[in-house]
Amino acid sequence: MTLPRGAASLLLLLLAAPPLAAGRSVTIGIVGDQSYSTDLQRSYAVLEQGVGVLAAARPDVVLHVGDLVESTAGPDEIRARFEQASGILDRLPAPWYLTAGDHDVSPPGFEPNSSDRSREALFQELYGRRVPAFREHPWYSFDVGSVHFVSLYSHQALRADPRWGDIFLARIQSDQLAWLRRDLESHRRARAVVVFLHQPLWYHWSGWKPVHDLLRRHRTAAVVAGHFHYDQDEGEIDGIRYLVVGTTGGDTKAGSRDAGDAHHVTLLRLSGRRRVAVELLPVGGAGPLPLTPREDMDRIQALDVQLGNLWDFADKNRVYLKEGRLVDACEGGQPARVRLAGLGNPIDLPLEVEVAFKSDPAGIVLDSPAFAAGLCAAGGGCSLPPAARTLSSNYSSVDVQPAAVWEAALKPAEGTPPKAGTVLTFELRTSFRGASGELFLERELRVAVAGCP
Repeated sequence: MTLPRGAASLLLLLLAAPPLAAGRSVTIGIVGDQSYSTDLQRSYAVLEQGVGVLAAARPDVVLHVGDLVESTAGPDEIRARFEQASGILDRLPAPWYLTAGDHDVSPPGFEPNSSDRSREALFQELYGRRVPAFREHPWYSFDVGSVHFVSLYSHQALRADPRWGDIFLARIQSDQLAWLRRDLESHRRARAVVVFLHQPLWYHWSGWKPVHDLLRRHRTAAVVAGHFHYDQDEGEIDGIRYLVVGTTGGDTKAGSRDAGDAHHVTLLRLSGRRRVAVELLPVGGAGPLPLTPREDMDRIQALDVQLGNLWDFADKNRVYLKEGRLVDACEGGQPARVRLAGLGNPIDLPLEVEVAFKSDPAGIVLDSPAFAAGLCAAGGGCSLPPAARTLSSNYSSVDVQPAAVWEAALKPAEGTPPKAGTVLTFELRTSFRGASGELFLERELRVAVAGCP
């Protein structure tokens, strides 16, 4: 019999691995997302580093929480990237298994509830060479010693993200739920159950509750997901540890490491029947990385959405150079000003806001930068009370009052005339002190100076 490429090494590894002694602790390595990335080759370089970190920890098994490839690419490129990434994972000293992520199976384009399952079928073909059960449907289970592992499929409804999409479709559907019920029943004697999936579907609790009710009756120790590109400790529910792991190569947030700006792999150590210990192992030689509680990451998510709303900052702040003067329009223009609008405090804790002008030899300086009168003190920083200027806020949408929060006039620097084409860069930083200490997010905002005819 000829085994598919990559399967031979996996089979040898499985045969060579000594059986786990009953009752001994089990070390589970976990790898986060590579895709949703501006540079997939860089992502795979981080993956390679993460594999090295995990290899040194000698896990008994490794779980990949999905988003291994980028499904917007063509089929040939997807095949090549799958072989590349799986080749890196094959260097692990333990068998590895994965669950499919949205970037593995979603079709190109952004049509909601698409009926195009071509990328799903392709990914089933590719990973099905390693785990034949995956060809039948993209959910399956396996055992490592006396521990039973279940890989659930969180994308039966494509583009149904539990934060951004139609959350009522982000759920385990009836056929998969019926399979899970049979699978757990047939493994009642397992010492413990560990479940992994890509999207943390428990964000839509009414959809997840039937799954949780099954899991809590079958010695489930942990449920692990990825997708968010940041770690998040959900704590225990009915004795089950819920955990979101961060990315291992995919794009991160811009801010503090414990606010999602860190690549890492994870060790989950299972001792006794259901005792779980979690350790985050940073990639790239950085120091220890703490788990961030969900209460803080939910706040970070709202702040990140708010910063994303500033995508049109340049369009709202036109600056032109006219006869050596900086104006807001070439015809009848007024002296140029830069205004920061659409910013408030969408969370329940005081929010520190700082705006810094990253000066360079541009021939332009700020004149009298200040936050809005009565909002906070003039100068570089401001503390906004909880919910200040906020109309609504959640994980996927933040709506604040549109008036300017901060503004400054622009004027030529003495002795250095401004030039058309100069890019002005402002650094906006929002921070708060939460349950895990101070966390912050940053965003660079840019305005280009255009020349008048």
